[in-house]
Amino acid sequence: MFKIPDRVADLFGDHGIRVEFERALIAAGQLESYEQKYFEVCSFSEAARITYRQLVDFDRASLTDEQQELVAGAKALAHRLITAGYAIDAAAKADQGVIDDWPQLLAFVQQKCAARVGLPGHEGWERCFTYIIGRCEEVIQPSRLPDDRGAASAVLRHFASFFPRDAGFERAWWIEVPDAD
Repeated sequence: MFKIPDRVADLFGDHGIRVEFERALIAAGQLESYEQKYFEVCSFSEAARITYRQLVDFDRASLTDEQQELVAGAKALAHRLITAGYAIDAAAKADQGVIDDWPQLLAFVQQKCAARVGLPGHEGWERCFTYIIGRCEEVIQPSRLPDDRGAASAVLRHFASFFPRDAGFERAWWIEVPDAD
């Protein structure tokens, strides 16, 4: 199945996202110059973990509106990239690939995630879900590699699992994933 060391980087890794993380950490004053050198060369997943750890309890109140949006988006994106990695790993261990009803799963996730945009306590959510779900939509297409499709399916199932009691949720989509630490 898809047992490649950094599946999150394979699916979601992007120089632009790494730069976004770096800009957010700098705006928040959470990246020292000696740390910046490591941040530039570490794995994509490690960059997400560093970003999340540094921003998880950061108070954005002193930042400009633009910086607050940047930091909130980077924190939310880093958080869900970490848990996406956990979902990919859980599906790989269970030898679960892409599910047959992936179009319904994708539509469910898009609808439910879009409804959370702008809700209190969900700052940065739009940036997070548009990037991750957008990449999953690209990768889950039948023309793509089975391992990539399986990983994208696992991430979509993870996002669907935020809404297990909502109409339209299918029990087969449930995937148990720990939260980022």
